[in-house]
Amino acid sequence: MGIVISAIATEIGGGSSIEQAAAAARRAIAEAGSTPEQIDALINTGVYRDSNMVEPAMSALIQQQAGIGLEYRSGDVPCLSFDLMNGACGILNAIQVGQALLEAPTVHRVLLVSGDAHPSKSPAPQPGFPIKPVGAAMLLEQTSGAAGFGALHISATDGRPAAEGFVRLAEMGTTGRSSIAVDRPGDIEALLRHAISAATEALEVAAAPPDRTVLICGRPTPDFPALLAERLGIAPDAISADDADGDAHTSALPVAYLAARDSGKLERADVALFVAAGAGPSAAAIAYRLPKPKQR
Repeated sequence: MGIVISAIATEIGGGSSIEQAAAAARRAIAEAGSTPEQIDALINTGVYRDSNMVEPAMSALIQQQAGIGLEYRSGDVPCLSFDLMNGACGILNAIQVGQALLEAPTVHRVLLVSGDAHPSKSPAPQPGFPIKPVGAAMLLEQTSGAAGFGALHISATDGRPAAEGFVRLAEMGTTGRSSIAVDRPGDIEALLRHAISAATEALEVAAAPPDRTVLICGRPTPDFPALLAERLGIAPDAISADDADGDAHTSALPVAYLAARDSGKLERADVALFVAAGAGPSAAAIAYRLPKPKQR
């Protein structure tokens, strides 16, 4: 048995992380031929929140807007929803948790949602905020056969990571609900070192040859995907990176996977290698053995 992606969707153009994640969720559910009532768990990996809200969990607000689990009937299993925040790597942590949840006999569909936006909720670019507002949703289900996700591999610094996104409480004044400071790491070699370590382990465990592998990764720096592919021995035409105008952060990997699917790159591969790298510095990787195309 394996855990596969049954549907994936993205939403671009808005300024609210909640609204965009919910819109992507509705589209992914429809694409899979499911209904909101059939979603057993929802995991939100977004980091930057509308109006810098702390409570409730953003997952609950996304669940509400997507219309998931709003009515309970006798005998129903309530939809479990929660936030899982680990920056750009969060979506891969959520896949790992989704794998565990789908082992339960009462769980059949796990929906992962992501999206970061400036707390002002403005769709226009904001000075000093490097993240493109993109919402994404990925629906996971269990299937028979060898296809599906492997184990998660992680590489991270031993020291205490520096804060990357934060509100300066002493300086915010009356703008605390609509401001954020983002300090991006400048050590590209450290990011690459961790990404190569995690990705190499994932490839080895999956016994995936580089010439039959598509690299699915984010773009923490403009040249990161090309540098990572070169060091992993993956051809330039087998790279699919976040192609949004700016870093999509927690939605980068769903965006990149959707681009690989729509461009036909997945049809020429056996494995999609998901790699994320970000604050810490840290990186995570997971190999996804692609389902065989259905015979017509």
